[in-house]
Amino acid sequence: MKKRSAFTISVCMMAAAVLTTSCGYRAGGYQPAALKGKKTAFVEVFANHTIQPMLSTQTTAAVCDLLQRDGTYTLASPSKADFLIRGSINDIKRSSLRTNPYDSYLSSEVQLTVKVGYQVVDRKTGKVLMQGNVSGQGSNLSTTGNVQGAVDNALNSAAIRAAEALVTNLTMP
Repeated sequence: MKKRSAFTISVCMMAAAVLTTSCGYRAGGYQPAALKGKKTAFVEVFANHTIQPMLSTQTTAAVCDLLQRDGTYTLASPSKADFLIRGSINDIKRSSLRTNPYDSYLSSEVQLTVKVGYQVVDRKTGKVLMQGNVSGQGSNLSTTGNVQGAVDNALNSAAIRAAEALVTNLTMP
């Protein structure tokens, strides 16, 4: 009885492995043609061409976190990475989605768009493998009148969305 159940379990596991691989599932993302065979990356701290402090560290940290979660590439030191990711935060657009009913100059909901440029550079040759621009939007509603807190939260969300767009470009064909 034990031999039969072990055999049945092993056959079921093999069938599951065959079925999931034929459905297109795999660990980690796909690599674009420019990054084929690359396994390790180093993310440089993004340059910040805006007046918003700490935005470069938020965006850089979000890119690193998303790359680690995806699993396509391993983060490495700059001397051991296959490629370097360089980025710059070029612009922030702010818009008011809702205003305070008692003061039309005071936003109660803000939306921010962060625009980021990036380059992926081969560490050994210095050749630019990929480059582009991405953007991310974030919004936040302030119910307490703390507009600066709403702006900070929207900015963090926008930085994460821009990082998601960048990492998607690095992990999709």
